[in-house]
Formats: sequence, C-alpha cells, structure tokens
Amino acid sequence: MDVLDTFLITVLAGLPGALFTFAYERQTRIVRAAISDRIMRLTAASAVFYVATAPLGYWLYLRYGRTGRLMGGPLPWALWLVPIGLVVCPVVLGLTLGSATRRGRPWARLWSGRSPDPRAWDAAFGHGANAWLRIRLKDPAAGTDGWLLGAFGPGSGGPSSVASSYPDPPDLYLAETAEAEPGTGRFVLDGQGRPKLRDTGLLIAWDEIAYIELGHVPLMAGTD
Repeated sequence: MDVLDTFLITVLAGLPGALFTFAYERQTRIVRAAISDRIMRLTAASAVFYVATAPLGYWLYLRYGRTGRLMGGPLPWALWLVPIGLVVCPVVLGLTLGSATRRGRPWARLWSGRSPDPRAWDAAFGHGANAWLRIRLKDPAAGTDGWLLGAFGPGSGGPSSVASSYPDPPDLYLAETAEAEPGTGRFVLDGQGRPKLRDTGLLIAWDEIAYIELGHVPLMAGTD
C-alpha cells in the first residue's frame, strides 16, 4: 500500500464524520474549536455510520469485490447510489440532529449531551430565542445612566439580532433598542403598554457590559 492509497483510505474513513459534523454545526451554531474534541466527534460519527452500513458493505463486497465484477464491469447504474449516499446521508443526519438540538428535543441529547453549548453566552443567544434585554454597562455615563435596553430578535425591515458564537469573543447586535427610564433603567412604555422603541440597532462588545438581564416579558416602569 503506497502513500496515495493510505491517504485515500484515511479520507474515505473520515468523510462521513466530517460531513456530519459540519452539517450539525451549521444548524446548531455550536463550533468546538479544540482539535481533540472535533477529532473525537468526527471519528465517533464515522464509526457509527460505518457500523450501521456494515451489512450493506459486506453484501457489496461479496457481490462485486470478491467475484471480480467491480474491476471487470460493467456495473449497474444503481451502484452510484453508494458513493452518493456516503455524502448525502451524513449531511441529512447532521442537519436533522442539529435542528433537533437547536430546538431542545430531548432525544437529541443522546448525541449532544446535557449541556451542548460551550459557554453560557452561546446557550442564551445561540438558539434563536427572542428576549428583551436590560444591559448594565461598565461605564455609568454611557447609555442612559449606564443602562442599555433592547430586543434580541427579528428586526423591523432590517437585519435580525445576532450574537457571536464560540470561539469568537462575545458581542451582540441588537436589531432594536428601547428607551430607558433615567436612574432605574426600566423600560419606558408607550400608550399601549409596550416598550418604546428607538428604531435604532446597536452593536456592543462584552468588554463594555457588566451584566445582562434577559426576559420574555419586559420589566415595567414603576414595578419592583
């Protein structure tokens, strides 16, 4: 076995796991940057795939490899489904499991574990949840007496809110910011009892933030 054969076998062995991992991370937006962790997950995914398809592989070997038909040809066109499945199946499984993980499906924890997110930041902002934010800034003179309020969610006629994911440094883009009550940092409400928006987006880095309060119901002015 020469170097080229070894390289091709290595690529073929790791291809299903690599495709599955990339598709899974595309859905979950959870990227494991550590080389050892990614190699372990890639190898495990490839092993599961090949174990599941071992009966089919053995049947193909007996029918086409051992008999010499693979080299002697001609081969049926249906045999092209094997390399196509080697690419398509891991991608589909990765997208499906990634979507289930992002949506918090209990059965997806068999693969992702109980805490799939590498940081609390990713758990709070990495799954598409909408929330009202009260951000306390480190600089008490910034914002409204050190407070910044906004909505993490879809934008009105513009880009939606976005949060960075691991391993990038934490930062936030808020599609909408809201007016804050001076001193208390509570939401200023309009005549219909909803937060009064400023129709302005904002990009902010974690280095400027002391802490963030998240809630699906805005904190009303005049309440404790």
